[in-house]
Amino acid sequence: MIVRLLTLTLIAALTAACGPSDPPQPAAPQTPPTPETAARSEASRPGDDIRSALAEALAGEHRSDAHRARDRYRNPVETLAFFGLEPQHRVVELWPGAGWYTEVLAPVLSDSGQLVVANFTTDPEAGMVGRIGQGLRDKLEAEPSVYGEVQEITFSPPDQMSMGEAGSADLVLISRHFHNLLARGIHEDVLASAFEVLKPGGVLGVIQHRLPPDRDFDGEARIGYMPEAFVIEAAEEVGFELDARSDINANPMDTADHELGVWALPPSLRACADIEDDAELSACRQRYQAIGESDRMTLKFVKPEESAR
Repeated sequence: MIVRLLTLTLIAALTAACGPSDPPQPAAPQTPPTPETAARSEASRPGDDIRSALAEALAGEHRSDAHRARDRYRNPVETLAFFGLEPQHRVVELWPGAGWYTEVLAPVLSDSGQLVVANFTTDPEAGMVGRIGQGLRDKLEAEPSVYGEVQEITFSPPDQMSMGEAGSADLVLISRHFHNLLARGIHEDVLASAFEVLKPGGVLGVIQHRLPPDRDFDGEARIGYMPEAFVIEAAEEVGFELDARSDINANPMDTADHELGVWALPPSLRACADIEDDAELSACRQRYQAIGESDRMTLKFVKPEESAR
């Protein structure tokens, strides 16, 4: 029964800095900026190039309307800029599922970088997980103009645990999967694999449904939500250092106490699945859509430069 529940939980989930201030300086006379100087200043802000590239990828015709509708909840431009993504980076995306982030990352990295999708097995005997893995492979093969440079590897614990050559990646992205890793008892091994594949100074970016710190945690994350402190401690245990955290993907409307966990909320809306009356169904959907997708932590970890692991 427990194995079946953990499997259903995994499947359900697959179908969301400021540095120290400078010392005070004497005030200098200020002159209003001209339009030309203002434009130069705006154009030279750090990260503008990657933001422009990400925005262009988001506007691509290869993306479906259903995936576009989630942009406002997932904030990909700000999230990936926060993780320090650069066009020349080698990025490992863990278990892309339907490939939402793949759609954004592939065009940005196609020229001078490399996207590696650590996909599920495509073995038909793996059931739903195998079908999801095959679905992603079919997606990549169907649009070579977008995904032709993407490298696909199989990441299927415990048999296939490598994310690539040691010290080869600049960024590993784990988006809304930490509860799945914990449910399968493999989160420590997966974090170790991420640590291994990253270069010294490389980044582990984690996005995860967040349980409020004052809420009891059962240690199993069956509702999808996890304490931020738990994720941080687990990453630090394998050698990562927390570099920064952000509320880019926070949602104060989400109380994180839904009977069906994160799957009560959009896009699953499981809380409304068994309602037959049209008026009640509409009211239920409006209620949860008004909340939006889950409240999420966004954590940036770094593999220490001096790490010899």
